[in-house]
Amino acid sequence: MKKIYMLKYFISFLALTFCLSNFSQEKTKDSLYKSTYGLKLGIDLSKQIRMLTEPDYKGLVLIGDYRFSEKIYIAFEIGSEKKLVENEILNFNTKGSFFKTGINYNIFKNIQDLENEIYVGLRFGSSQFDHQINSFTIYNTDQYWSQNNIENPISHNNLSASWLEFVVGFNAQIVKNLYMGLNLKVNRLLSQDKPDNFNNLYIPGFNKVLEDNNVGVGFSYTIQYQIPFFRKNTN
Repeated sequence: MKKIYMLKYFISFLALTFCLSNFSQEKTKDSLYKSTYGLKLGIDLSKQIRMLTEPDYKGLVLIGDYRFSEKIYIAFEIGSEKKLVENEILNFNTKGSFFKTGINYNIFKNIQDLENEIYVGLRFGSSQFDHQINSFTIYNTDQYWSQNNIENPISHNNLSASWLEFVVGFNAQIVKNLYMGLNLKVNRLLSQDKPDNFNNLYIPGFNKVLEDNNVGVGFSYTIQYQIPFFRKNTN
């Protein structure tokens, strides 16, 4: 329910932003002005917020993008995550690092002195990670026999996964060269290493993995600082 509520809020915010953008542009004639080209670097704040609410999670993600042309940005992420996953039959740790690279296309038409973005994007993601199974329960359908709880740690190392990621989001310039943003991600697994007799329930960078479903979702809050390189005339 929480994810559905966040999705509705996100869509409503984008719709409101589009309406305000169109209203502003109707009042302002198109003119030639200079737009900043540079490299933005920052962090994904949602990971730090998550660490405050989930004691069993640790993560850090660095993000960035470079403005390649008037509408196209080359984007990248690099990060690491560590998480304890626990349910009625499993207790295991997952840790690993990942990177993502791709492009954003800005569909927002700025007016004079604005550098905001509403974008759609595509990423390729890759992750390297390890699992350590701390304990698990062998389920027995015959209730006459008790369940077997195994507590011998088992390690599965050097696992990998790759996926495609569709992104929609926005970046708003708070003050000169400082941006805050929000984005929604839909992931599709391309490949993954599965340990013997065990499924990947969590992949760093991808998020939760559902059984018999290679699609996942996520969102990020971001803050970035832009290093300006040059300014260029923009219609």
